[in-house]
Amino acid sequence: MVRGVCLRSFLLACSVTGFSLMDQRRDAEDERGLNKAILEMLHIDKVSVSHQVKPHPYMRRIYQHLDSLEAQDSGRSDGMLVQSFRSVDRPHHGPQGWIWFNVSSLNPSMLGAELVLFRKTLNPRPLSVTITLHSVISSEETLNESAALEERQLTLDQRPSSGYDVFDVSAVLSAKPLELLGFQLRYTDESGSLVLHEALTQSLYCLNRGSLREPLLVLYQTHPIQL
Repeated sequence: MVRGVCLRSFLLACSVTGFSLMDQRRDAEDERGLNKAILEMLHIDKVSVSHQVKPHPYMRRIYQHLDSLEAQDSGRSDGMLVQSFRSVDRPHHGPQGWIWFNVSSLNPSMLGAELVLFRKTLNPRPLSVTITLHSVISSEETLNESAALEERQLTLDQRPSSGYDVFDVSAVLSAKPLELLGFQLRYTDESGSLVLHEALTQSLYCLNRGSLREPLLVLYQTHPIQL
């Protein structure tokens, strides 16, 4: 008798759980249907939540640094204007092997800029390579390449403490880019011979659009912040 009561109780609990799961699925389907109807009303095919919901890890470090500066100087009320741009697809008329940014919403008061690249690999041997950073500004199907912005030697068995290689690219702002801005790294090895830049850049840095650590262009109203 007791066994029969327990069995009925178990079956009843299972049926209640089953109905609850069915209700949850039905609610989720109704919500998806409502969302789809709203999107259709707005003539939107689909919405991509994408990686931009989460801040770039480097930007989190900047926010924390600015917060600490404000805490030290509570009298500052004006704050500091900072803009950041994630990498975009290569324009149809742009060369391959460049890292592109759409800066059409660039604030004209910006004075400093830095290119932030996450170093994703380490070489087990203490190899060094010299890199030269170049930029190009794209406007109306034309490309204007700059002189080298910076030359630096990388030791490939050591990663920066932050994990990022940061290049001061403030000089590009003097050219007043209106839309697309591209950057390219060129390499020479210890013998002084040129190394294929695109393949080496892809092996050294995280370039995947959609990754939290994709290339980032950060602009400041003053000179770049030293983290």
